[in-house]
Amino acid sequence: MGVRVRFAPSPTGHLHVGGARTALVNWLFARKMGGTFILRVEDTDAERSTPEMTRGILDGLAWLGLDWDEGPHYQSERAGLYRENALKLLASGRAYRCFCSREALEARKNASPQPEAWKYDRRCRGLGRQESDRLIDSGETPVIRFAVPDGSLSWIDAVKGPIEIQGSELEDFVLIRADGTPTYHLSVVSDDLDMGITHVIRGEDHISNTPKQIALYRGLGKEPPVFGHLPLILGADRKKLSKRHGVASVLAYRDEGILDLALFNVLAQLGANLGEEGCLPAETIRERFGLSVLKTSASVFDVEKLRWMNGQAMGFVRPSRLSDLLAPFLDKLWRGNPPVPVPSNEAILAMRTRAHTLPELAESLLPFLTEDFPLDAEGLAKRASDPAVLDGVERLSARFAEVPGSEWLPAPLERVLRSHAEREGIKAGELIHPVRLFLLGTTQSPGIFDVLHAMGKANTLARLSRGLAVARKRLK
Repeated sequence: MGVRVRFAPSPTGHLHVGGARTALVNWLFARKMGGTFILRVEDTDAERSTPEMTRGILDGLAWLGLDWDEGPHYQSERAGLYRENALKLLASGRAYRCFCSREALEARKNASPQPEAWKYDRRCRGLGRQESDRLIDSGETPVIRFAVPDGSLSWIDAVKGPIEIQGSELEDFVLIRADGTPTYHLSVVSDDLDMGITHVIRGEDHISNTPKQIALYRGLGKEPPVFGHLPLILGADRKKLSKRHGVASVLAYRDEGILDLALFNVLAQLGANLGEEGCLPAETIRERFGLSVLKTSASVFDVEKLRWMNGQAMGFVRPSRLSDLLAPFLDKLWRGNPPVPVPSNEAILAMRTRAHTLPELAESLLPFLTEDFPLDAEGLAKRASDPAVLDGVERLSARFAEVPGSEWLPAPLERVLRSHAEREGIKAGELIHPVRLFLLGTTQSPGIFDVLHAMGKANTLARLSRGLAVARKRLK
């Protein structure tokens, strides 16, 4: 049998960074090994699971490009399998009926010398079948508990290395509740067996579950799969990532203007040592991936690194595609009547080198679409408060007006500006700074000659004229 892995989210919340990292690692391993990636929705918590959360999880995985080969399977539709396995364990003596009420368990716990360390005392483990049947006939409703063996429950973890826990340290855990519903351990092991899962790769918070599940596999007469537990993800304060860090769902990052490739890269690097080359194509990450490159220590999820990675990721996207992605963000910024003009490919290519998110890029493109944008007040005071400089810019505008459309390219435009600066007896920067301010409203931008080319001749002359008028009016 080839590699078969699964991602099994619970639709009681959004797909967050931790779950997305687990899904990505499983997906990469399946793709690297030519295996099968299975999606299983663990929706047995009927009160908290919702179709909306399920849809959000599926949409988040699809947005990241994590396509599944089988599923989604829903645990809520598989109760018969879980019940069947519980009865097998009961018949073989690997499980037993427990009639201890919740109140009785709580009383015994509180009466123990160390209540915090108390675990179920196996009181019903030796109950005979005849007595068990009598209690049921009298109206008692039991749970079914697994009889954990006392021997070693060990495994070679694919990430952490050898781990061993003694069965005597575990309590006999519940398989079927009194209301007939299965518990997590029974459902997971039953599904993983039924689906032929060969590798269970998940967060290290599941390490405590693994010995119980290994015992269940063996109780059912099966060998357990390979287990691998991924280290924690930390926030910037190096504490476990949680809501206090402002953790957003995967789709919330999308809606904030983060590209799928950027989050894909950051999550992949949280899970594995893939090199320090910045943003990588998804195909390259797949080629480099393997269980041997998985990290053994916790990683920090840095939102600023995600923004930086997003800036790099925009360089992988065709301008026409970026234009489509920018549309909703431009809609929010647009002050005029619809429809919103579409930015040129040249403008997108010029401005994406300084943007980190789609909203930032959208805002930087507004001056290419309209003259209705503010000029930085500090920049006006510093760069456009000298009448002589303004006169130089006005004469430069006249020189630009003489440039043929066929030569409105970065190199010829640079020659025009620098020769004009030499003629004026000033440094080129004294012209570049106010030109940048009048064209974009800011004091910083990508290379000014790329901006001039992207702005186009007509728009350049119009914005220089408007900027000169604003600056001179301010001097009066």
